[in-house]
Amino acid sequence: MEEFVIPKPPRTNYLNAEYGLKSWLLTKDHKRIALLYLGAISFFFFIGSLYAMAIRLELLTPQGDLVQSSTYNKVFTQHGIIMVFFFLIPSIPATLGNFLIPMMIGAKDLAFPRINLLSWYIYIAGGIITIYALLAGRLNVSFDDVRRVAPPALRHRVILNYEAESKGVSADQLIGEILTSVPESP
Repeated sequence: MEEFVIPKPPRTNYLNAEYGLKSWLLTKDHKRIALLYLGAISFFFFIGSLYAMAIRLELLTPQGDLVQSSTYNKVFTQHGIIMVFFFLIPSIPATLGNFLIPMMIGAKDLAFPRINLLSWYIYIAGGIITIYALLAGRLNVSFDDVRRVAPPALRHRVILNYEAESKGVSADQLIGEILTSVPESP
């Protein structure tokens, strides 16, 4: 005689509670928000890795003939900005902190789940604005900009630094010159 087993419905968890993009973008579940962070951090890691590959391609030959030196400096800076501020800093607290900490302390959810979701939206908006600014070239700071915004007490040091670099003075000589040019206070 065969036994008839009634299948049990699948247990509801954070992955199958609701379906659709809207349920993910408007969720208040800390585990789903952690997975949103994980996806965004992985995206920024991919973008930063593209910059790292461009840097390695430039260093492939001794001449460095892929891009100009100023472009190389910009690519190196952009790689650093993306990897530090959009991958390294948020990776542990945002993903593991959102996912594990509430379960470790026995809480059902975070105290303010909507603010937690808002932090993800602000993170995404900041990443989009930063990548746009990097690609549009709006973060190009020249010597004239630094000299213009430097406080009056430091302007002579900035000018001295620029003139020393243009004459080929070593870093030790430059530091010695700056230290000896500091006016004594009364």
